[in-house]
Formats: sequence, C-alpha cells, structure tokens
Amino acid sequence: MTRTGRSILAALLITGLWGFAEVARGQDLKRPEEQLAAIYALRIQLEVEQKQFDDDLQRYADVAPEREDVRARVRRLSEELDAMVLGKTDSTVEEVEKREGELARAERDLDMLVDEARDLRRRIRAGGDRIALLQDRLARLTKSLPTDTESVTGVWDVTYLPSGDKGVFTLRQSGTLLVGEYALEGGWRGSLQGTVVNGKILLHRIDSKLGQSQDLEGNLSPEGRTLRGHWQNLILSGGSVTTGNWVAQKRERTDS
Repeated sequence: MTRTGRSILAALLITGLWGFAEVARGQDLKRPEEQLAAIYALRIQLEVEQKQFDDDLQRYADVAPEREDVRARVRRLSEELDAMVLGKTDSTVEEVEKREGELARAERDLDMLVDEARDLRRRIRAGGDRIALLQDRLARLTKSLPTDTESVTGVWDVTYLPSGDKGVFTLRQSGTLLVGEYALEGGWRGSLQGTVVNGKILLHRIDSKLGQSQDLEGNLSPEGRTLRGHWQNLILSGGSVTTGNWVAQKRERTDS
C-alpha cells in the first residue's frame, strides 16, 4: 500500500472512530496528503448522506398519498358506524362490532403514518443541515490545497529501473489532479490517474488489459523537467521484479 493509500485509510479509520462531526468541523490539517485524505473521506460521507436524504424524500412523497387514503378510509368507516349507531341504516350487533374493529385498525394505521411523516420531516431537515455542513467543509478544504501550476502537463520519456524498459507518459495536470495515457515497450498501453502536491507525484497505472497494475511515486525536480521516484507492481507474477525506480524526462514542447 502506498503512503497516500495509508493516509486515506488512516483518515477513514479516524472518521469511523471520531465520527462525522469531528471531520466536518475540520481538524487542523497541515500536510497536503492529510487534506487529500480528508477530502476523500468527506466525499464518501457526502455520498452516503445524499443517498439517505434522497431515500427519505422519496419515502415522504410516498407516505403523503398513503396517509390521505387511510384518512379517507377512517372518515368513511366513521360515517358508516355513525349511521348504524343512530339507526339511519339497518345493522346487527355483529355488523356494528365489525365496523368498530375496522375503524380502530384504520385509526392505528393513520397514527403510524402521521408519526412516520413527522419523523421523516425531522430526518430531512437534519440531513439537509449535515449535507450543507459537509459541502461547506469540502469546499474550504479543497480551496486550501496547494495550487500547483500546470508544470506536469506534457510528454515524458520514461525509463524503468533496474530493467531499463522505456516508454512514454502523456500527462495533463488540472490543479492537483493528473490524468493521462502511457505506452511502454512490449505493447503495454493504458491510462494514468493521480495527483501532484508540492512537487510530489502519485500515479496509478491502469493497463488496458490487466486493469490497475502499478503505483508510481516520485518527485518533480525544481526546474520541472525531471521526475524521479519508486514504482511498485500491484499484479504479482512468479520470478518478476515487483519494485524498482523510475525516471522521466520532459520533452521540449514543439508548437506547430
């Protein structure tokens, strides 16, 4: 597991132990890795809260017609029972008792639906407040991330060590996010996803045939022309080297 992966896992464990309120209020997160991990945890929590909020809204929409149907049944049964008791309709004692039981059950059903609607309104209000709090915390954390320039965008000639295998990474940077494609000797091709924070690079190599196959960590040189770091294979095969180093040189941009 990479250092960033461990940071994310740690943040999730902290979230589980300390609860939503601690993360939402926002610990004093200094390191960018901690901020990214907290953002990841907050996004997961926001998805959970939004799903519950949507479910509660849907149930509330369903309860309303159910409640009105039961209320109409209570009204009808009450009118029928009144007519029996007042002698407006002919009825036996058994029929009156039967209607009494039907009315009592309908009234209990109505009370349950009224209570459920009240509980749903309370949950919807609380859920909306939590979602707003999460969105605010997420926006402030995202804004606090270092704003790296688009220095990693470009084409990079990559060499893997110790094998000496070569390839090309084409990267596009947007803020702290990286996406791109790669082509390596031997016909290996696929996509790249990752982050760059304060010159520290994390890339996930996703092979077109094997899926996520490798993690690469590295550092951008001060002049922004060289990447150096460590790679680790996620797919293990007997006898193959599973870790090593890598270096990449940025190609000069040629404008046509």
